[in-house]
Amino acid sequence: MKTNEEKMWLHFLSRFIFFLPLPVLLLFLSIGILLSSSGDSPVELAFMIAASKNPIGLRLAGLSLILLWGSVAVFFISLARLFKNEHPIKSTFLGATGIGFIIPMSAGNVQWTAAMDMAKRYGKATAEQQELLKEIQMTVFQIVESRIDTANLLWGLGIVLFIIMARKIVPLFIRVLYMISAAIMLLVSLSHIFGFTFPFFLIPIFWLATLVAHVALGIVFHKKNKSVSTMNAS
Repeated sequence: MKTNEEKMWLHFLSRFIFFLPLPVLLLFLSIGILLSSSGDSPVELAFMIAASKNPIGLRLAGLSLILLWGSVAVFFISLARLFKNEHPIKSTFLGATGIGFIIPMSAGNVQWTAAMDMAKRYGKATAEQQELLKEIQMTVFQIVESRIDTANLLWGLGIVLFIIMARKIVPLFIRVLYMISAAIMLLVSLSHIFGFTFPFFLIPIFWLATLVAHVALGIVFHKKNKSVSTMNAS
């Protein structure tokens, strides 16, 4: 029998999980706006150059990164609370992983502040000043990327912990989708550590597998929460 706290977190997750795809869609929208305004600029400079012409794209990118990793942090912490009685040690590590997403959340803040400030300066700068701003932007891009790399590693580790804890209540096909998602992000991390080229065709597979897994898990949690509520009512 579930405790009242477990019921509360199940009730919360059965609704919150459907929010998780929204920051991803916002991120895709912001990238589309930025790339459409950046011309032939390399990706490291595209955000700043595009934002100097149309700042809305960079503002959306910063906001979407904060919402994306913040929502994942809430997701992991909520899962840790849901499974804490059955898996006390693993859930503690999962909760710590969720808290660790404060690091990648700061990448959105860097986009929002530092890159936005340089974008404003870039449009009014001389040619010499623009070259200096490009060099600074390259450093900012590397800072943002390093924090997103941390998110990739935390995502992979957190999902593995979740799959281990949830194997009794989550159907196999959802666990497989999440495992594909985790494996791809761990591969991204390993590619940076060992210096091999990451196969970028896996990125669309990651997003597709993750989004489908989120929706399917939300349906499972919703049905489970409904059945628990029905049992309590009777």
